[in-house]
Amino acid sequence: MHGRNWLVRRVERRLEPQLGRLRYVAASRRIFWKMLVPCLVVGFVFGTIAEFISPIRSTREAGHFNDPLFFVLTSILTGLVLWSMTFLGSFRKLLVFDGGMVARYSQKHTLLVFPWADIAPASLKVVTTVDGTDPDRRLVAKQKVSLGAGGVNALVFRARETFWVFATNEDLEAMVGAVHTSLRHAGIPGADLAAAGALPAVVLTERTALG
Repeated sequence: MHGRNWLVRRVERRLEPQLGRLRYVAASRRIFWKMLVPCLVVGFVFGTIAEFISPIRSTREAGHFNDPLFFVLTSILTGLVLWSMTFLGSFRKLLVFDGGMVARYSQKHTLLVFPWADIAPASLKVVTTVDGTDPDRRLVAKQKVSLGAGGVNALVFRARETFWVFATNEDLEAMVGAVHTSLRHAGIPGADLAAAGALPAVVLTERTALG
């Protein structure tokens, strides 16, 4: 199964007794390239500060740029380390099981499990935009939570009095099919209507209220 890495397999083994078989893995990726330059700038700021407060190897006095190459390399590495921290929000997945959907599963305290009984089948909907912007930014609700990293398509559903949005660049037709199969397998009333209502995708041209 595409996207079934070691982390997915771990949560699959842990949740299989509760949720049954894993049917689909939807991936959402967004690299924050715009943050690279600011992070490099911060890296050089830290490097400059270190030059004035950190002693060189042979004395107790600060280096004051005695080794320019070392200064440049350490500053760039510091910036890259800072930029790599943005990767924590760059890769997200939504798992479709027989018994529901799972998100934010990398840590036990962030794990979100949505049994089908908690999800309003009629609220399942795929949305997109014409200009390729993230549709999540155009959705408005009193309570809305983003589960994806971003993309041109998004799956929206309502559970626990909250709208949940998973944005991705993937075509969501296969995911909707997996959701439909799981809903039918779980015997959820209105499964066929939910699948039929989720597609085709609604094209958002302006801010749209959910509800």
